[in-house]
Amino acid sequence: MRRSKSLIAIIVIALAAITLAAVAAPEAAEAASLKGKLRSAKKALRQSTKRVKAAEAALAAALVVADPAVPTDPALGVDPAAQHATPTVQELKARLAKARRAVRRWKLRVHRLARQYRFRLKMAEWERRAKWMPIIEVAAAKYHVKADGMYRMMMRESGGRRYAGADSPYKGLFQYWTGTWSASWNPYRHDSIYDGSSQIFATAYAISKGMGPQMWTTTFASQY
Repeated sequence: MRRSKSLIAIIVIALAAITLAAVAAPEAAEAASLKGKLRSAKKALRQSTKRVKAAEAALAAALVVADPAVPTDPALGVDPAAQHATPTVQELKARLAKARRAVRRWKLRVHRLARQYRFRLKMAEWERRAKWMPIIEVAAAKYHVKADGMYRMMMRESGGRRYAGADSPYKGLFQYWTGTWSASWNPYRHDSIYDGSSQIFATAYAISKGMGPQMWTTTFASQY
């Protein structure tokens, strides 16, 4: 009997760990995706920087050749075909300008992706530690709703417990009915109903669309 209880305890712990990993997956997956995009953008920036240096060198060489003060050997002559194939100074300047524009674009992209990647890591950490208020503030700002009201609603609905209602039809931080969560109105319906940040963003979205009173009939009116 004692061995049976121990085995049940181990199974429960294992299932909890698996569930927690599944819940954390969306933020972690988004961070991993951004990390890959950031790596590609940095590589493109390095390549663009090399093209700028090559264009600068080619232009400098062309300017030396075009300088009438530089002595040349008339006996060597000029090959018309080679002259036609060689880019003009104006073409080289245009090529350099284009390469510099590409560098500026990739620098901006790298900066933007790095900022998004750091933010996703922070979101994943908040999610892991169940620090809901910072996530609520982000969601409230995104959808132009009141963060304090959302927080009070959440505490009334679940006490801030991610897995509240696991044995009932109403689940998670804001106690969504499973059918409501998976309905087409919800942009976050493909995430786990126990994903805290997804519930927070879905709730902010619902409130912004005027669905608060009908979805949270008691807590919305009293706390929001």
